[in-house]
Amino acid sequence: MASKQECDRYATEVARRFEEFTSWAITNWPEKNFPLLSSDFIESRREVGMILGSKLHEGQSVPSSTAHSDNGQYVDMNPAPWP
Repeated sequence: MASKQECDRYATEVARRFEEFTSWAITNWPEKNFPLLSSDFIESRREVGMILGSKLHEGQSVPSSTAHSDNGQYVDMNPAPWP
């Protein structure tokens, strides 16, 4: 299993390369009448963020104090079905 430092370095490098790619794509876009904008990559940035966030750290253990915390915004108010 990769260490937190290895995961952090990986995530930093992927984010850097993604930003380089989007910058290159915008600069070299061949259709000048219909320019490519940074906003065209919003969904891609979100997906990369999900990959680098939850997916990358999926195998790492979660501290017990936050694993089953009831401090979230959602509280299930529906009782379980009667047996």
